[in-house]
Parts: sequence; C-alpha cells; structure tokens
Amino acid sequence: MAHADMSKVIVRPGKRPGKRLSKSKVFGSKFSKGDRETNVELNLTSMIDIFVLMVVFLIQQFSADGDLLFMTDQIKMPEAANYSQLERAPVIQVSPELISIEGDSVAQVADVGAEEYMNIQRLEEKLRDQKKAFEALRMAGATGDFKGDINIQADKSVPFKIIKKVMYSANQAGYFNINFAVLAGSKPMAEGSGTEG
Repeated sequence: MAHADMSKVIVRPGKRPGKRLSKSKVFGSKFSKGDRETNVELNLTSMIDIFVLMVVFLIQQFSADGDLLFMTDQIKMPEAANYSQLERAPVIQVSPELISIEGDSVAQVADVGAEEYMNIQRLEEKLRDQKKAFEALRMAGATGDFKGDINIQADKSVPFKIIKKVMYSANQAGYFNINFAVLAGSKPMAEGSGTEG
C-alpha cells in the first residue's frame, strides 16, 4: 500500500543525482541550483541608455526623402523645373498667416510685415537654441559638423519682404546655407529636342 502512494508523487523533471552525489559537498551543489529563485529584476537604466543612443543614431542617419517637410494645406509651395534633393536641416514654415519653425509658431506674418526691424527676434532665438543643442550633442560625442543649413518652406503668395526678414534672422543665428522647398515641376525641354508636327 505504501508502495502505491510513492508512485503517485509528482516531481519536477530534470537530472536526479544518486544518493551518494546528493550528499557530496562538491557535486551536491551542482544539482541544487534549480531550487534557487529565478526572478531577476530588469535593469531599466541600461535599456534607457540604449534607446537614447538609438534615437540619436536614427536622427543623424535620417534621410530627407519627402517626410522631411511638414505638408499642410495652408502652404502652397511654388513649382520649379531645376531643383536638387533637400538635406536634413531645420525647417522654417511661412504660411500667409504664420511663421513657424519645426511646427512651433514663432510670429504672425501681419505683425512681422508691420515691424521696421529686419530680424524676427523669436525665430532667431529658436534657431540659436537649436544650434546650441547641436553643439551640446557634439560635445557629448555625436559626429558631424554644423553646416548652417536651413530649409524654408514658404507659401508662394507670401511677399518677398517677409521672406527677406526670415532669411536675415536665419543668417543672424548662424545659418548661412539657405534652401527653399519647392514642388517638382516639369523639366524644360532642351533645344532641338521638341517634336515637329
């Protein structure tokens, strides 16, 4: 009867030491490792560091293939026949009503047009802050030099006086390479390549 009760005992699968080995000080500890607690706490500090490095890497490697600009219905960009691909740089948006940088509004077009000053102070401050952030990243070990590139995405109805003030503010903040975002128009045909008919 006692023999039948022993056969119904449920045990964990795994290696079982012989009676002599389980009592041994050297080999017995090898088989008792499974009895230890297996709950291990996750170290979040290392994981956060890795994610921050990944984000910085992805920002540096970002390719400007169309998602670079903030496409809105408020800005109707002009078409151009001769153009080249834009590179990743801060984007200044100029709609008929607002001037913004990277989606953050900095000034009203009407107010800027009424002012006598050439620079747009809030825009200039934002651009200087972005330049400082880039320099801080470089000090932290990021690669690449500050090129002073800026992309302007302006509505075709905005007066040149406003665009001139935007360009002047960017120049004062240390951004000297100014590019304008345009829609790809049809390329002009070369002389003699037209079809006669």
